[in-house]
Amino acid sequence: MTRYSAPARSLALAFAAAALLAGCQMPGQMPPPQQTAALPPPAVPKPPPEARGIWIVGSPALRGAIDQAAAKYDGGPDTRPRLDARGTAAGFRAFCGGVGLDHPDMVASDRPIGAAEYQRCRTAGITLTEYVFGPKRFVYVKDSHMMAVPGVNDFVTSWGQTGKPVSAPSAGS
Repeated sequence: MTRYSAPARSLALAFAAAALLAGCQMPGQMPPPQQTAALPPPAVPKPPPEARGIWIVGSPALRGAIDQAAAKYDGGPDTRPRLDARGTAAGFRAFCGGVGLDHPDMVASDRPIGAAEYQRCRTAGITLTEYVFGPKRFVYVKDSHMMAVPGVNDFVTSWGQTGKPVSAPSAGS
């Protein structure tokens, strides 16, 4: 029979209690946010009409590429491209939220569009074109915004690249 001294027994009880509490969530603490395509579009602040320009959302990793393209683009102040870089997943959620001036025109992505994101766009009636700028640099443009939103078509044409229509990616994307 093993006998424990009082301090050792207290220490063992303290460790056991700590282990039990480690799996519990403390009151008032929120679980970490989940980044999935099933979440509703994030609250991307809508720019005022006079500052809307060409509205691009997505990855901060593409800020340099977007800024370079915008510097070469000779559009007016009403068609100034602007990147709201809150991340690729948040960008796709906002982009796939709908069409029209209340929704972004493009998403700059550091990866190809995923199957769930594509399905969300299709459910919202969005068809899109993909422009590849490198192995991890993609820009997706809403087809409906190419002619309807001032400057979008001219900005895309200024890239000198041919885009390809996006079809359903495999489930593993």
